[in-house]
Amino acid sequence: MKNYLRIITVLFLLIGIQSCEKEDNSLMEEQELLENEINNKSNPEYLFICSVDGIPNGYFVEEYIYNDNCPFTNLFPGGYNGAIVKRNGTPRLIGAGAGCDDNYCIWIKGSNFDNNSYVDIRTTTGSTIIGTYRGSNRTLTTNAQGQQVITLRLSSAYERSQFASNGLRIWVVNPDPRKWADGRTVRRPYTSGDGNPIDPPCNPNCP
Repeated sequence: MKNYLRIITVLFLLIGIQSCEKEDNSLMEEQELLENEINNKSNPEYLFICSVDGIPNGYFVEEYIYNDNCPFTNLFPGGYNGAIVKRNGTPRLIGAGAGCDDNYCIWIKGSNFDNNSYVDIRTTTGSTIIGTYRGSNRTLTTNAQGQQVITLRLSSAYERSQFASNGLRIWVVNPDPRKWADGRTVRRPYTSGDGNPIDPPCNPNCP
């Protein structure tokens, strides 16, 4: 009888050890899958973050995950302590207006502008692009407040005429993710006699 009990006890121990090994193997497999997933997304479009750090500006959550390297504080929804986030390629406009001494420049303040962002211009009533400013035809800088600023000088007589009368609709485009900011109307200010500009200059640079 004692031998029988010993055999049963040993069997239970062996079963327990095997189940623990399976659980450990499962955890290791999950960790490997997680690492592979992050490595496959190891490009500037993706970041791995811990919940304690929060979601950086310009990014959105693609997937919530658990990770042993992150503390379990300030957890994401569902109790997750980590996330894979992807950059939101959409430019964001904060403000726009006329600038330069003759008020035929346009300044655009915002965020999430790429180095190769460009500006499409339309009239306020049409859908046809009447001007595109990219590369050396526009400047991209960052002001003291950390805002990105695109400035450009209108080059055609038609654009200038529309700017002074009805205004223009402007779109900032990030070409690689194929995202663009919502259109915004900008109009050239003027006084009687078309004197000094009444809008602020296109800080920090006028083309």
